[in-house]
Amino acid sequence: MTRHVLFSTAILLAVLAAPSFGDSARDLSGTIRLDGNANEFTSRDALFGYNEVVGAPEEPSDDSKWGVNEDLNQIYVTWDAKYLYLAATGVIWNNNMIVLLDTTPGRGLQSMLAINSWRRYFTFDTTGSAAGTGFAPDLFGATWDGNTSPRLIVQVDGNTVLDQTVGPAFRASASFSQGNLGRAMEFAIPWQQVFLSAAGLGTKDSLMTVGNVTDTLHFFPRGAKIKIAGVITAGGDDTGGPDVAPDNLGGVTDNSSAVVYVDNWAIVSLDENDDTGLGGGGPDGIADWNVEPRSRTTFRVRPPFLAKQFSASEIRLDRPAFRPDLGERLRYSFQLDQPVNPNDPADSRRVFGVVAKIFDVRGRVVRTLNDPNRSALQPTNPDLDQWDGRDENGRVVDPGIYVLRLTVSGSTKRATRSFVVVR
Repeated sequence: MTRHVLFSTAILLAVLAAPSFGDSARDLSGTIRLDGNANEFTSRDALFGYNEVVGAPEEPSDDSKWGVNEDLNQIYVTWDAKYLYLAATGVIWNNNMIVLLDTTPGRGLQSMLAINSWRRYFTFDTTGSAAGTGFAPDLFGATWDGNTSPRLIVQVDGNTVLDQTVGPAFRASASFSQGNLGRAMEFAIPWQQVFLSAAGLGTKDSLMTVGNVTDTLHFFPRGAKIKIAGVITAGGDDTGGPDVAPDNLGGVTDNSSAVVYVDNWAIVSLDENDDTGLGGGGPDGIADWNVEPRSRTTFRVRPPFLAKQFSASEIRLDRPAFRPDLGERLRYSFQLDQPVNPNDPADSRRVFGVVAKIFDVRGRVVRTLNDPNRSALQPTNPDLDQWDGRDENGRVVDPGIYVLRLTVSGSTKRATRSFVVVR
């Protein structure tokens, strides 16, 4: 009887010490099946859960501008000593799904507008990306409806990317088929690839014995976090899409030719614990084992929230006429058509671009003034919102009537005011 109790207690302790199903582990090779079916992932791996503060899901399954047949439902993430595992579920009838990863501060894509493969109408809020606070994807996984072998695309430099197929560099599978539900794309990406071995970077690898097991461990910067966002895109190059997850602050439209600004993302903390004994009780440079990925996930702005598309209104000029030949400048200001609240986490993060074009009476553009990152809390900038009366070549323009046309990124509305250049 005593022997039976001791044996049962030992089993119970072993079970309690083991990682929960859905947690990261030293080895998940027997758990993760890359078959285009994400059933092996659980809510503990899900990036999106339920926001109890607002009483709504963080990522609804029906928020696409093209309907439920073009919707990214969920992104899952977990890891072991060798791989980062990703899965994305939803429906992409005749279209594409992309999961974007920002893994390395100080580099990454500014946009997808001009890349040499998978060119799409998505731009990213890269403000502070050098310090790791913006979003500049270093790589992304992508597939199209009906494809069973997703691609892994890695930025090499600038707008040059390497479009990789399933093989030694990574493993993947997808099962999307028109309107069928329960389909997914899945990836197992080696840590060397996650941290850009394809771009000449990668991890520092070391053969180590930890817990009486000897293996090659892949070390990256201690305390590393990765940032993740997913998008649905139309089928071809030079198109945007109807759904972003997590939701972006400006929202999306049903127009596939509109540029989508990705300014929200999930942040997953990989390394907080000392699994190897090399971290002095803190981060040690490998992805932590036996943790719940969901508990390590935060957002730049936690969804859901109200998306806002701004337009410019009430342009004001500081004078009706000015003399640029005497060094005078025309200063202008404007207001946004929607109020913002500095105490609202979403409003405090909203940014937009301002484009001011100067036209002559013949309708020719003589100067374009562009500020791509303007805070909604401070929509005008006196240092930038001014014109020196010179054209794109630096020459003072001729006297006459001119028109200032101002637009805000994401808006089709234009605000205009006329003025006079004199000598």
